[in-house]
Amino acid sequence: MNKSAGASGGTGRRRAVAAGLAAGLAVAGGGAVYAWRHGGPDVRGLADYPRGGPQAPRTGAWFGAYVEPRDGDHTQQGLINAVTDYDRRIGGPLDLVRTYYPWNKEFPRDVDRRFAGEGRVVMIGWGGTKTGSIIDGDQDDVIRARARGLKALGKPVLLAWRGEMDRPNLASEVGGPKKYIAAWKRIRAIFHDEGADNVGWVWCPTAEGFDNGRAPAYYPGDGQVDWLCSDGYAYPTLTEPAKIFGAWLAWAGKHDKPAVIGEYGAEENGGARVGWLQSFGTYIQQNAQVKAVAYYDKDHQHNASTVMRYSLRGHPASMKAFRDLAHTPYFDPDQRRRRG
Repeated sequence: MNKSAGASGGTGRRRAVAAGLAAGLAVAGGGAVYAWRHGGPDVRGLADYPRGGPQAPRTGAWFGAYVEPRDGDHTQQGLINAVTDYDRRIGGPLDLVRTYYPWNKEFPRDVDRRFAGEGRVVMIGWGGTKTGSIIDGDQDDVIRARARGLKALGKPVLLAWRGEMDRPNLASEVGGPKKYIAAWKRIRAIFHDEGADNVGWVWCPTAEGFDNGRAPAYYPGDGQVDWLCSDGYAYPTLTEPAKIFGAWLAWAGKHDKPAVIGEYGAEENGGARVGWLQSFGTYIQQNAQVKAVAYYDKDHQHNASTVMRYSLRGHPASMKAFRDLAHTPYFDPDQRRRRG
């Protein structure tokens, strides 16, 4: 890997930069803004970043989904085709389209450019890597490349870095709350330094992490985050939405931020999913802080013996209930589907 232009002196130089960052944090406080110039951190002393990314709807909530190609075609065109087919099924375009990339995968790609160019909200889930390598500056080239790519997109976009960081099975990668927050701040500082101000930063732990108390420790702070998020599922039973998301929304209500449910889903359960989807719609309409929702339409291989069957496709009654939600004025704030 080529070394960062901001730390061109190699590993020793990068570690010196990291040491300088730590010193800056001690002097300026954890809310300061950092930009790497001339090989070292520029401590601006600002408490907050300007809010970036798309502006949340004044009323209602964007209606979105991640749509897994059912034929296994994960090419760019295959992903585009899957969303286009989903639009047809719900009777108009999704407001929000989710895409996902591992740490080293280049983005944005054709699917992001296509849907952002149509004026939809694209919410990218960006996987993580060892936080220590981010903090030490070893990943600066990767971070700068993603920042420049999203800036060149020229459209507002939502970015959720290392979603579900509170999951115990990610502990060896994340390294705990302090390392996670330090890595977040370095990534966001580099994006700011590159002028990628069209990016809205989404912090997205699990909804369960607010029930068990793990998630809040990973919060980077109001000055670092644009959108609050959580992922939650009605699994293994059709748990009512308030029990899934209630603790998260109680916490979110203490922060003046728009909220997005980054992933949600339920299994068919003998046809009972129809009622669950309807209750989910009612619940969101009772919680005005939630400005976007994204269904996870994928049958997910949980382990060797368990498949979580969340996809609505192939289940006409559930798909109709979902379509009905999509055409509810509350979930069509930009009138995309009503215009169609």
